[in-house]
Amino acid sequence: MNIRQAYKVAKGAEVGKKVYCPSCGEFFTKEYYQQAFCKTKGGTVCKDKYWNTVIATKRNNTTRISPANARYYREVIEPNQRANYDDDPGWDAHKDSF
Repeated sequence: MNIRQAYKVAKGAEVGKKVYCPSCGEFFTKEYYQQAFCKTKGGTVCKDKYWNTVIATKRNNTTRISPANARYYREVIEPNQRANYDDDPGWDAHKDSF
């Protein structure tokens, strides 16, 4: 069974039934009606892996940056990089000699 079929089976199963996780292949007991993925890997790992695999634009996107990572880069990394450009006092030292 491929992962899309496993997803449909998991979504259609009744609450309390043993279901096959379409992402990692573990069996789990369905706890609520909309559940389709297990929680054995913690958090939303299986769900994220499934959707990143099934949707071609996500699967092929290698430049994804989370909003938190982009904010950290913008607020912490970039300002520090700019500050390091003026480390060489010799560059402007000639201006003070006139």
